[in-house]
Amino acid sequence: MYAFDNEGPMASQALTIQETLPEVAHQALDRAANSAAFNVREAGYWRKVSTESFCQDVRRLCLGLVDLGLKPGDAVGILAPSSPSWLIADLAIMGAGGISVPLFPNLSSEHLLFESANVQIKILIVIGEEQWRLARPHLHQYQVVIAKDVPQLPESAIRWHSALERGDECSQKDPGLHARLRARVKADDIATVIHTSGSTGSPKGVVLTHRSLVSQVRGAALCFPLDMAKDRALSCLPLAHIFERTTVYTYISQGTAIWFADDIKNVGILMREVSPTVMTMVPRLIEKLYARILKQVEAAAVGSRQLGRWAVDKALHDDPLTSRRWSTSLADVMVYRRLRGALGGQLRCLIVGGAALMPDLARFLVNVGIPVFTGYGLTEASPVITTNCPSANKLGTVGRPFPGVEVRIGPADEILARGENIMRGYHGDPAATGLAVDADGWLHTGDCGRFDEDGYLVISGRIKEMVKTSNGKYVSPLPIEQALTASRLVDQAMVIAEGRRHVAALLFPDLDYLRQFKEREGLAGQSDEEFIRGPQVKREMAALLAGMNAKLDRWEQVRTYRFTPAPAAIGDELTPTMKLRRFAILEKYQELIAEMYQVAEEEPNTSV
Repeated sequence: MYAFDNEGPMASQALTIQETLPEVAHQALDRAANSAAFNVREAGYWRKVSTESFCQDVRRLCLGLVDLGLKPGDAVGILAPSSPSWLIADLAIMGAGGISVPLFPNLSSEHLLFESANVQIKILIVIGEEQWRLARPHLHQYQVVIAKDVPQLPESAIRWHSALERGDECSQKDPGLHARLRARVKADDIATVIHTSGSTGSPKGVVLTHRSLVSQVRGAALCFPLDMAKDRALSCLPLAHIFERTTVYTYISQGTAIWFADDIKNVGILMREVSPTVMTMVPRLIEKLYARILKQVEAAAVGSRQLGRWAVDKALHDDPLTSRRWSTSLADVMVYRRLRGALGGQLRCLIVGGAALMPDLARFLVNVGIPVFTGYGLTEASPVITTNCPSANKLGTVGRPFPGVEVRIGPADEILARGENIMRGYHGDPAATGLAVDADGWLHTGDCGRFDEDGYLVISGRIKEMVKTSNGKYVSPLPIEQALTASRLVDQAMVIAEGRRHVAALLFPDLDYLRQFKEREGLAGQSDEEFIRGPQVKREMAALLAGMNAKLDRWEQVRTYRFTPAPAAIGDELTPTMKLRRFAILEKYQELIAEMYQVAEEEPNTSV
């Protein structure tokens, strides 16, 4: 077992953080006034929100919610994209003693109804026309619905500004009410219920207290100290996800200005516009950025293309710990400096979580000059369990235990975690809670790992995602899926093997690269489906499978595959953090999977 030493130069700062999230935000924003503290991109332009305006609207909405009937312990849903308004709603709900329930802006109607019923959401806050279209058929499920940025509303709904005006009236009648409400909230009160993404089954409502979340803000201040005068944060992941949400709380607690992306697809453009010094990403975003870099290299003139290929290959394979040679300096001057510039040029801290980052991509980023810090966690842990940070970073690992978190390796190499950050339980599901958290307070993560000789955690697989073939052999899908996405044709890959005689794979195409491939082959007029079944794609995939399978045991080798007709979509095949929703994929493509195995049985060596 390893425990993190909390003593250090930032310890005194971390200990001054208040006990509840509303108090953390109030203290930090009062201390660090900034006319551009929160920035949101709308219609291609950045709109600034000052700390004063932000705090005022938190107070107004908090009192407005109370006037509309919100009582301590009531659940309030937030159905909205990430923005300053999302945060205002979140802090206003918790400041009134309510339970903030984030709802992913692109979730299905089925999940909206399930999550609303699971925690008995009484008030729903909807921001944006797209979200309104999702909520509109179900308004009768809620006692109160508040809407913002929606042109036409039924009489039963309340406009955002009307809720704020209700708060103004409450302030006039009782100027001290907001401060008293905020002070009434205690550390062990429930702050939020966050539903798991459902990547391996039905969502569960994770119950987190203020104490759990604030412990993470304290830990982040120790691991990632920020400078309010110099740092700029770009937020491109959904605030409905615990990873980005606690990260943004950390930015607020340290007075760091935040820019909210309008669309995750624009992340490359936004990095150049904002020039962030710090941001979080999930591995899939990094993979897409890397693919764009390769595209730019291949599109360059012959001499520049050869130089670019050499520099990229060097960054992928060089050991960052070896001394800098003349060739590294040349690559930096000729190539790496421009790559850093394409990502804003100021990035000093790229924090990666949500899934495993392939080691070669981590090595590439570090060699290019972008400090990357990988971590590990779960929603049930608020979420961070381990992390690399500027003072302790080791590629190929997910870091050392986070401040205040105990970590040990249990039976079957399962990673166990304990601390203030661990959830209270799954809402309304004591049986599932008992399976996840034992009597001694240890969270059973379901992930396998080991500590290396320096105390860094190395993830080796996931117990729940190990699949067993009909021959009794166990297969770990993740490494195989990562190897399959090495092909630029493949945007996402899912291994199929449970109960089957051999391993197969569903491949989701990268349509951008597919179009380039067709043009290069002089087949631009051919349909995607026809081209995918053609000899050009077969040759590329055969080469990929041959190289990959040579490194796998016989029972792990991918015998056959099929491309799906369309890329994986968030809310359908993917969770909001771009993890595979395996149950949903198996159900949606059951006919394609059956066809794939039928052909494979008839033609054992097929790789169509």
